[in-house]
Amino acid sequence: MAVLSLPVVVGVFLVWLRCGPLPAGLLDAAPQSTVVVDRNGMPLYEALSGDGTRAVALRGDTVPDLAAAATVAAEDHRFWSHPGVDPLATLRAARRNAVEGRIAEGGSTISQQVAKLSLLRSAPDRRRGWTAKIREAVVALRLEHRLTKREILALYLNLASYGNQISGFERASRAYFGTTSGMLTPAQAAFLAGLPQRPTTFNPYRKRDLAVSRQRVILARMVRAGSLTPAAAAEAREERLEFRAGVRPFLAPHFVEMVLAEAGADRPPRIVTTLDAGLQEDVAGIIRTHRPALERHGAANVAVVVLDNTTGEWRAWEGSGDYFDAARGGAINGAIALRQPGSALKPFTYALAFEGGVTPATVLPDVPMHFPTAEPGVVYSPRNYDGRYRGPLRARAALAGSENIPAVSLAAGLGAPALLRFLHRLGFSTFGKSAAHYGLGVTLGNAEVRLDELVTAYAVLARGGEWVRATYRPGGNRGVERRRLMSSRTAFWITDILADDEARAYIFGRGGSLEFPFPVAVKTGTSQAYHDNWTVGYTTRATVGVWVGNFDRRPLRHSSGVTGAAPIFQAVMLAAHRRMGGDGQARALPDESLERRDICALSGEEANSWCPAQRREWIERAAGHVPCSWHHLEEDRVKVAWPAEYRDWARQNGQFEKGPAVRADRAYTPQGAAGAAVAKASGRATRPLQIANPPAGATYLIDPTLRREFQ
Repeated sequence: MAVLSLPVVVGVFLVWLRCGPLPAGLLDAAPQSTVVVDRNGMPLYEALSGDGTRAVALRGDTVPDLAAAATVAAEDHRFWSHPGVDPLATLRAARRNAVEGRIAEGGSTISQQVAKLSLLRSAPDRRRGWTAKIREAVVALRLEHRLTKREILALYLNLASYGNQISGFERASRAYFGTTSGMLTPAQAAFLAGLPQRPTTFNPYRKRDLAVSRQRVILARMVRAGSLTPAAAAEAREERLEFRAGVRPFLAPHFVEMVLAEAGADRPPRIVTTLDAGLQEDVAGIIRTHRPALERHGAANVAVVVLDNTTGEWRAWEGSGDYFDAARGGAINGAIALRQPGSALKPFTYALAFEGGVTPATVLPDVPMHFPTAEPGVVYSPRNYDGRYRGPLRARAALAGSENIPAVSLAAGLGAPALLRFLHRLGFSTFGKSAAHYGLGVTLGNAEVRLDELVTAYAVLARGGEWVRATYRPGGNRGVERRRLMSSRTAFWITDILADDEARAYIFGRGGSLEFPFPVAVKTGTSQAYHDNWTVGYTTRATVGVWVGNFDRRPLRHSSGVTGAAPIFQAVMLAAHRRMGGDGQARALPDESLERRDICALSGEEANSWCPAQRREWIERAAGHVPCSWHHLEEDRVKVAWPAEYRDWARQNGQFEKGPAVRADRAYTPQGAAGAAVAKASGRATRPLQIANPPAGATYLIDPTLRREFQ
């Protein structure tokens, strides 16, 4: 009985040895690095895997034949025939090690190395020694029972180290030669197969000769194994290996960081984004070109974003101008940082007003004005950038020239709460306080916004009034419903004004960075005390936003949106237009509800025979044909019936000659009955002196952020 039981025991042991359980989690997928690519598959960055390496996995059925042949020749020439352990190799290694008195040769098969690498992955601090060797041999036998030879080979090719923080044959192929493993030449495949033995010793960037010597040995083994002909081996030896530079791509680092953060810990091995690597490189080059000018203005940081209006996809994203400039906060993502936008918010005040009945022809006051605030006794008295007052300004000229007082006057009519609600609907997430806190100054940018949200809001105008969520994933907005936030008429009016070079010429001049060979709607902004300047604009295809400033909030020197951000904006818009294409239009054509009419340049009303200056303007067809009530003929001279709110301004500017004949029933008196009474009184030969400015009870505060000449 005892004699019969021995074979049974041995048989059971052998079955256990071969078919026993594997350690839990041993065959879990190896950690892979995540490659972030642009819309065309161009790598932007490769993030390290969980074990601190860069790796791309192969499967058993995708292992290239050359990779298999070279690896077997290099590591285990009896791989296809042994059961997981090679006794002959083990004895040969033991004899040589004993003779040389050191570990000169390892006898481990590819299967044993897979076992070792897999066990190390699950327990990095496991001890080495004979006990570990025996366990690896047992695991190797069990792997051979469960997996095919090509599956085991794929595991080895995925787990092996190829130096320079690279794990896996496929990733090594791309890193060293810039191609997939299936496209390698025999010389390249043999070279890679030799690296896992001693990755540091055979590092091609430091010890090329040693690495090539190892390659020659493997080519000879491949010939002996019959996997390579002598002629092919001779050709491989003659091939000069060209290694890619060790520098890995890191385009749009701020953007990549956001993408990886949103992907989370369980991110996939490949993330395709909406970015255009070519346009991103254009943006980086543009910033480098403009760096000397920025330095002259005391600007260390720049943020630039480009949005595809059709899809809502980000095409370019630069957060600081130099991610690696640690001394100046280069890693800060300026595109999402909170900064004051200055006048860049004005178009949205006008848009809300246009929705309420104001038109580009509506005249707005650009005269000294005082507005109550939430603090009793304190009034708000806005001033224009250059300190001048221009009297009655049509909305077109007021917005195109970015005058402050007309914008605040519009905001006062709309109410700060209504304007704040509109900004929230446009996607601004940074207005966290009440309307009373911001007051009317919100239209001049006294709150802080993010550049990416500002650009997303401008894109609403480019789409004719529709809001689309911005996304970094291709097709991320497919099937997402668009929200209409304003009429197409309003969006057209705003766009037409912002693209009107003539309308802004009285402030900005002609021929500068705001003009293009194709229509572009564009707006600048400068914050208080010159800490920030902005330029944002769009065509039907793309919206571009540029912020220039300092993350440490040092003020700029002699810089505004026109001189600081606009030159960069112009270059980026031209690059975006070249790469993204477009129809050469800043806006869609107006709908049938609008028509061009001749209006009085002063009053904005339909021109009569006596209006000395006339303009063409888009007016609603349904609007009545009411002639200009300001200009009339008196004693063979054209006179102006100045509305009451403009008379002081007209006198001070020499335009109130000999007291015009004022017809109170026709004069524009927005202040109602009180204004009409003032209009009647103004025709008298004499009137008592009155203090027009400052208003009674006003309290004035010094703004510590403004220069003395602008107080």
